[in-house]
Amino acid sequence: MKDVTTQTIINKSLVSNGSQANAWLFYAFYGAGLVLISCIMTTYWGTGAMGSGVAEVIGYINGVNYPLAIDIRTTITKIFGVVLAVAGGLAVGKEGPLAHIGANFGAAFVYLPGLSFCQNDRMKRQYIAAGASAGVSVAFGAPIGGALFMYELSRENPAWDFRLLWKTFITCVTAVFALGLFDNTLHGKAIDWSESSLKFATSQPDVTTPTSVIAGALVIGLISGLLGAFFINVNFRINALRAAHNTTPRGKLLEAFIFAFLTCSCFYWVPFNWASCISNTDPRLGKELKVKTDSIFDKSEDYDVTQGWCPKGSHNPLATMMWKTEGGLIKHMMD
Repeated sequence: MKDVTTQTIINKSLVSNGSQANAWLFYAFYGAGLVLISCIMTTYWGTGAMGSGVAEVIGYINGVNYPLAIDIRTTITKIFGVVLAVAGGLAVGKEGPLAHIGANFGAAFVYLPGLSFCQNDRMKRQYIAAGASAGVSVAFGAPIGGALFMYELSRENPAWDFRLLWKTFITCVTAVFALGLFDNTLHGKAIDWSESSLKFATSQPDVTTPTSVIAGALVIGLISGLLGAFFINVNFRINALRAAHNTTPRGKLLEAFIFAFLTCSCFYWVPFNWASCISNTDPRLGKELKVKTDSIFDKSEDYDVTQGWCPKGSHNPLATMMWKTEGGLIKHMMD
């Protein structure tokens, strides 16, 4: 809705040669408003949902009872908070929150009727581990990685044994399979059983990767690793300053709102100032691209392009990248 409405306002301003302020203000305030709602829920109601939740889940599985880490308010806040934060345009991932949500559903499962034999500390932690592993598997489309992730981080726990690892793996496989099945069914598409389609919704068996790209991939990997280390260092320093100076709930809300507003502003003005237009029927693309629609049931939503400030029938590549979620961007690049 945000992107489509923004595009409508942009088109009107282009026709009338008007200012871009209206589209920018709508885009920025809409995103910042969603983030603010998410922060209000987390700050005043579901306080256990703060952070990614992975550290709390790992601690809980290993015997540390974190307050409110497993709680109904935490689950509800986590679900809606992540949706609002991602929809608001923040550069945040859903992987950690999905692990936390899965852990909470795993804990709730043992209290279903007829499962009273599971209502002990050992079994509860096992179900929490399985739920968290399923969340990681769904986030990355990697059932083996999800099972080994939780095993690696809690292998010293006496509750873990070889049988539990297999049960967790089966849980992860079922979760990834269910996601692919429901996603295709929801969008009315034929079910594709290839491993790539389960995660990225399409398979490309005819695409080959030449050897010449290896050198470039190594360089990109090296640069990305250095940037990642730099980001972590800066993040630690900034968080230390935030913890020392921003301690009130209102201050945290104001900080989140300003940060979201500035992020959305950058996502709007950067593609505007460095705009380039490519035809949707350019032969180099290999297919005709479709402009974004407002239907959540349209499968092309994951692979669409954004017109931006370009003429009809063309798209702005930078706006297409910056106005997508990280998952949508990966799918767009792989299509």
